[in-house]
Amino acid sequence: MSTENNRFQPGDAPLESIGNRLQATTKPIPAPSLHESMVSLPGETNRTCLLRYIVPAVLVIFLIPSHGVASTPPVQPSLLMAVSDNSSGQDASLTLMLTWNGYVSYNNPPGYLIIEAYSVADGSRLGSFPVPRRTVPCEAENACTYSTSVSTAAFPPGTFMLVATDPLSGVSARQQVTVNTPGKGSKDFFTRFEREQVFGIVSGILAAFLVAILVVLAGKKKSA
Repeated sequence: MSTENNRFQPGDAPLESIGNRLQATTKPIPAPSLHESMVSLPGETNRTCLLRYIVPAVLVIFLIPSHGVASTPPVQPSLLMAVSDNSSGQDASLTLMLTWNGYVSYNNPPGYLIIEAYSVADGSRLGSFPVPRRTVPCEAENACTYSTSVSTAAFPPGTFMLVATDPLSGVSARQQVTVNTPGKGSKDFFTRFEREQVFGIVSGILAAFLVAILVVLAGKKKSA
């Protein structure tokens, strides 16, 4: 092809009119709408297509808070205590019955409950004693029973507040009793449990210390 054919010849349309002609013939490309951009299934209307996207979003909004509420741990267990009326006589005793109610799957029932005795008159503390669990495992799924009998001779005459405590969860219950048995009471009974607890802790520390010494001596013999 000759280059002379590409030259501008007299009589040809001006370049400006050619550009205007191109702009007039060019149509703008329409932007896709929201409905057209969604992938719809065959036979699906715009409304059902919108619902298909809105419903999962609403479910996500409402299910996240409900999941947080459902993961809240249950309440602590509760204690109920009943004490039999003390009778007169040298062999009189107090029978303590306690019921532990709780969610066993979340709260472990203790092996024993701790009873602390306080004088109502002056608020002094007599001491404490344990109340063992009646059966292992518990009789019911979420309830355990604890019971014991205490001689009234262990108490001095007067009115006392008995406070039962779960050593694992810390929940407590209280009951007021009146003892008419003459005598000074037994301090050994109210201090025995605490002495046994201290003895067990000290024994454990000494046993761990002796094991550590034996391990050190065995290591020195091997290195020698």
